Parts: sequence; C-alpha cells; structure tokens
Amino acid sequence: MKWIKNIGILFLGAVLLASSFPPFDFLPGAMIGLVPLFLIEDRISSNNEYKMRSVFMTSFLFFAGFNFLTIWWVKNASWLGVGASVLVNSLFFALLIVLYSAVKRRLSFKAALIAFPSFFIGWEYIEFQDWDLSWPWLTLGHAFGNWPKLIQWFSYSGVLGGSLWLIVINIYVFLILKSWREKEESFTRFKKGLQLGAVITIPVVISLFQYYTYDEKGFEQDVVVLQPNLEPYSDSFMDSQGNNIRKYSDEEKWKYARDFVQMAEEVMDNEVDWLLMHETALPQAETNRSIFFSKSIGFLKDWQKEKYPNTSILTGLAYREFKGRVNKFDEVPATYQRTKDGYYFEYYNSSVLINGKSDTLPQYHKSRLVVGVERIPSYFVYFQKYLFDFNSNPNASIYNPNNAIQPEREVFKGICDSSIVAPVICYESVFGEYLTEYINKGANFIGIITNDSWWGDTPGHKQHWSFARLRAIESRRSVARSANTGISGFINQRGDELQKSKYLIPACLRQKIKCNNEITFYVKYGDVIGKLALGLAIMILLNLIVKKIINN
Repeated sequence: MKWIKNIGILFLGAVLLASSFPPFDFLPGAMIGLVPLFLIEDRISSNNEYKMRSVFMTSFLFFAGFNFLTIWWVKNASWLGVGASVLVNSLFFALLIVLYSAVKRRLSFKAALIAFPSFFIGWEYIEFQDWDLSWPWLTLGHAFGNWPKLIQWFSYSGVLGGSLWLIVINIYVFLILKSWREKEESFTRFKKGLQLGAVITIPVVISLFQYYTYDEKGFEQDVVVLQPNLEPYSDSFMDSQGNNIRKYSDEEKWKYARDFVQMAEEVMDNEVDWLLMHETALPQAETNRSIFFSKSIGFLKDWQKEKYPNTSILTGLAYREFKGRVNKFDEVPATYQRTKDGYYFEYYNSSVLINGKSDTLPQYHKSRLVVGVERIPSYFVYFQKYLFDFNSNPNASIYNPNNAIQPEREVFKGICDSSIVAPVICYESVFGEYLTEYINKGANFIGIITNDSWWGDTPGHKQHWSFARLRAIESRRSVARSANTGISGFINQRGDELQKSKYLIPACLRQKIKCNNEITFYVKYGDVIGKLALGLAIMILLNLIVKKIINN
C-alpha cells in the first residue's frame, strides 16, 4: 500500500504545481509543489534497498502529471502533441532528479541542495535555446505571469530568477518538514523557519518598492489592435459562440483586408500611430513574386495612404519564397518544400510593415518555431505522416514541413523614426532572452501578433498572454498584442494590464502606450542566472564523475 500513498503524494504535488499556472494562478502551489517530490526521493534514498530506477519512475510520474495538467489543451490540435510534450519533457526532468539523488549519495546532502537548482535552472536555460525539442512553456518562473507586483526585479534576473526563487522556497519548506520528521531540536527548526520567511519576504519587499516607485519612460504612441475572430482551420469568421459566419474562397481572401479595415474604422482617426493585425491575418500565401501586386496589401496601402497617412500597419501574412527547380539528385535544405510540378519554395510565417514612408515592404520571418507544427526534427521524418501540419498545402507534395527562419531579428520603424516596434510573432514571446535581440536593435515597444485559436477556449491563450506580461517587465517595454480570437490588449512597462479583450469576442482596442529607449540589465546581459547555473551544473557533474572513477 506504500506505493499507492507515494503516488497520491506525487499527484498532490503535480496538482499544486499545475495550479500555479493560469487560469488558476495559485502561486503558493509553485512554492510547495516540488516538496512532495523531495520527500519521496528522500524516503527512497534513505532506504537500504535504494534503487535508482525507483527515483526515476517516481520523478517521471510527478512531471508527467504536472505537464499533462498544465498543457492538456494542446489536444485541441493534436493528442500526439500532448503525448510527445509530456513524454519528452518529463523524461528530461526525471533525469535531473536522478542526478540530484546521485549527488546526494556520492557527494553530500549539502552538495545536492546546491546541485538541484543548478541542474533544474541549467536545463531550463537549455530549453530556451534554439534546438529541435525546445519547449520552455513550463519554465517554473512563468508561474509569476499574473503576479507582476512580486517580480519587478525580473528586469535584472529574467524569468529564470523567478524559477530560482521558487526552487529555494521549495527546498526550505522541504528542509523544515525533514527537520520535523527527524525530530531535530526546536531552535534548528525555528532558525530554518526564519530563513524561509526572509527568502519569501525580501524579494517581495524589493519588488513592491520597485513597482510603486517606477515611472513609465519614453514618449507616447497611439496604438490600435484588432481581434477579428478568424477560425484557423476553415479560414472563416466566427461569432462569440465559435460558429462560422462567413468564409471566402482562396481567390477572395484579399477581402479579409476589407473586413479588417471596417473593424478598425470604429476607433481610427488621424492621431493613430500604429495598427496591429494578428498572425497570418492575410492568409493567402504571398510570394517573392506576388507580394508587390497583392490585392490585400494593395488595399491596405491605399486605405492607409488616403485616410490615415500617419499610421503604420503591422500585420501577419503567409509568405513563400520560390527557389525554382532543383535537380532531384541534389541535396536541398530541410526547409525546402516541393510542389507536384517540381518547384521548390520555402514557407515563412511572416509579418510585414505597411506605411506611406516607403514603397518597400519590410518583412520579418518568425524564427522561433513551434515543435511538431512548424518544425519537425530530421530524425522524426519517419513519423511525419502521423503529425498534424497546419501549413500543409493539399495541392503540394511536401516531403518535410519545416518552416524557414531568418538569422537576425528585424525591427520596424513607424512614420516617426523614433517609434520602433519589435514584430514578435506568437511562440517567440515565450523566449525572454530572444526578445532582447529586438530591443538591442532599437525597438522601444513590443508588438505581439499571434493566433491562439488553435487551442480553443482553454488555458492555452491565458498562459500565453501572461508570458507577455513578463516580457514587458524584463525589457521595460510596453506591449501591444493582437490575437486572432484573443487575448488582445495592452500591457505597460510594469506588466500591468491596460486593456484586455475577451476570448472569441471581436474587438478593436485603442490605447496610448509609452515607448522606452532605456536598456535594462536583463536586456544588456540576458539570462546570467541560467548561464551560471549551467556552468555550476557541469562542474558538479564532473566532480561526480571523478568521484565515481576514484571509488571504482
């Protein structure tokens, strides 16, 4: 019966940890959610019949529960995506617990208490890097997404500072319970309780001081964001119940631009500086040949030039760059896709700037891609037919559905040169250090265009919105966010919600936001905590290996 009790304790921890993420935002869950895992591992490691596989299995069950409870909503697009995310992510984090347990047994308990946050945060830092299985969505610090008053110091530490704080709190709670179980003297327990109180209180006091003394910096820009409710699977407009109400043929898709303009007219005047339209708002795939003759873009250019010459338009679009024919014996890049006629092209999820300042059409191509949707690792090609590809063309024979990216970030200047937007597309807003590349190129506010409608009315879009609040604090940049079905709105430099739409309710929101040119410590130096943690983790692992070799 002991194993049933252990599973129950692990499930409780997983539930507590998952409850800290939106829509529940129960932050205490993240402060104690890891404690059951520590307790079970401590019980296993103190057993004379210690088995490493027991540590691995219990850890895997814990993280599998946490992952599933937090991202189950991915099933609205693909159950396979849920399974793969839960399996891979749980496997990696279970291995971290195994390493922590090994350090405790072969080095010391104190060494293990240093090793755990090093391993955990070091791995979270790796998750933020650009590699085939990158999935930083469940970074522990993301639990603070709707608690901006508590984490103003993210402008120095970034989200990994939040992860470190939560891990240290969990460790102290575990030590107090362990001390109680082992019947240590009262003064020892009291001292640990005081230390825990200080660990919780000091960062909160610092953050509250920062919050209430911070004055937004920069000049004002008047911004409009659209939320049209365009259903991604059928390319038809929806009402508030999710029912399709209008659909255009492929030849008529340029008319989306007309409908967007009609929406914008509700709040537009000559004082508006920026208009943001969501990811793939112009779904008819333009090419390097057609973009300058596009009916959609032409309509928007004419409307802007004639009625609102002071307004810059940032919109998402589907974009293909044709490469011509390639000899079938030639090796082509993984991002090349092939039509039935033998022509190769690269597909981009892009944004484009439209204003009357220039006849050019500056573009930025999304470069942090969603694994399994926009990016398929080469070693998964065998499983490709089982994976759901949002971008597949029914008239094409696509051998590899990887989207193309661009190596450098791009920023867009408004009509007024001093106004510079970071054109962040969807999943990119999860990556804090990645966004600093836009800021270091001069962006003084963040424009997020996204399409979160794939997941339906689930916690997915709420979590994604909360991450944008963290990016605002890290960079001290206001955020304007246009989401197809929500959440659209505005966030200030402190992470406060200025305006916020409701999901599946068409909206056209207008807000004056501040454009800040100052550079934060985090923007300048990035994830210092992650780099230090990874370095320390490597040193501990090397020490562990040397110790094992010597003992053998």
